[in-house]
Amino acid sequence: MSGLPPEPLLSEAAEWDIFDVNIRLGPSGPHGELALDTPCLLQEMDRFYIRQGIASHWTAEEYDALAGNDALARDLHPRLTPAWAALPDGRSLENLKTRQPSVVRITPGVYQHNFSSASWCAGALFEYLQESSAVVLISRNDMEWPAIDSLAHNFPHLAIVLLDIGYRADRHVFPLLERHPMLHFDSATYLAHRQLEAYVEKHGPDRVLFGSRLPLYTPASSIAVLATARISDSSRCAIAGSNLRRLLAKSQAVRCA
Repeated sequence: MSGLPPEPLLSEAAEWDIFDVNIRLGPSGPHGELALDTPCLLQEMDRFYIRQGIASHWTAEEYDALAGNDALARDLHPRLTPAWAALPDGRSLENLKTRQPSVVRITPGVYQHNFSSASWCAGALFEYLQESSAVVLISRNDMEWPAIDSLAHNFPHLAIVLLDIGYRADRHVFPLLERHPMLHFDSATYLAHRQLEAYVEKHGPDRVLFGSRLPLYTPASSIAVLATARISDSSRCAIAGSNLRRLLAKSQAVRCA
């Protein structure tokens, strides 16, 4: 990562109280040259005025979910909210419950942990996550659109955040957002020209969460899009962090009840 300060254009982001929903922590096999340990990740967050982040661990995604959760617990920092790895088998679910998760990241893709999100396979997992008001992060690369629709339909009170949806996904995302009020998406790859402001103008800002994909992407792209979008300051701050904090506050209230 560069030691140079970000461009002056991005300095206004210091006032947004950014809470990044899409960060990965720890060593990586395929992305070893980009992966960051906790001190380096925090340093990079500081460069781009990111005050807090939801962090999952590469070990959980690439190797073993339980070992990755242990590594995440070891490598955490108060500025990082853990996104625990979740699998549908009984042992993994019982282990997850001990974490009292407010956020989980599931990776059911065939090249990840390769499980079905259907109720016959993962029903107990999603029932637990819905009951505990956990926020569920899912990369669009790990789940096809019909499966996303089925999951949101079967668990209508489950807060789902689609990550990495891509700039050409609007014809899929818009109908799904209309059908499922608890569905959200992150901004890390929502970067087409004037795409974000067009979305906010038509649908409002409440379902978009700021994401960067650190360390694979630089936060500069998503920050620059948010900075230059012709939207209100209140909408900008909602996307930057308020929307995510609202979801997490609900989860925290359930866990403390």
